[in-house]
Amino acid sequence: MEFIQQLELWEKGELLQGKIMIGLGILFLIGFIAIFRSQNEFFSGFLIPIGILLIVLIGYGGYILYSRPVHVKESTALYEKSIEEAVIQESSKHINDNKAGKTLLRIYPILILISIATLFFISTPYYKGMALGFALLFISIFIIDNGFVSRSDSFLVFLETLK
Repeated sequence: MEFIQQLELWEKGELLQGKIMIGLGILFLIGFIAIFRSQNEFFSGFLIPIGILLIVLIGYGGYILYSRPVHVKESTALYEKSIEEAVIQESSKHINDNKAGKTLLRIYPILILISIATLFFISTPYYKGMALGFALLFISIFIIDNGFVSRSDSFLVFLETLK
C-alpha cells in the first residue's frame, strides 16, 4: 500500500506544478497581449520567447493535468496485479525521465549565459528584448524541469527501497 501512497504523493506534486504552470501561463498571456498592443520595440522582442513560454506553460501544464491521473490509475491497477512489475515499470519510467531531465538541466544554464552574453553584442532594442526574453524563457524552463526531476528523484529513491 505504501507504493500507492507514494505514487499518489508524486501525482499531487505534479498536479500542483501543472496548475501553477497554467496560472502563470494566463498571467504571461495577459503580458503578451499588453506587449503586443504597446508596439514598444524593446518589448516586441519578448513576443517570440514569451509565446514559446506560453506554449510550455499552458500546453505542458495541461498535459500534466491530464496525463498524471491516468498514469497513476494504470500504475495502481498494475500494482494490484503484480507488485514487482509495477515497481519495474515505474522505475523504468522515472529513470528515463530523469536521464532526459538531468541532461536538459545541464543545457539550460549554457543557453541562459548565451542569451545574456548576446545582449552585449546587439545594438537594436528589438534583438536586445529578444535575447532577454530567451534568457527568461530558459530560466523558466530550468525551474519547471527542476521541479519535475526533483520529484522523480525522490520517487526513485523510494522505489529503490522496494527492490
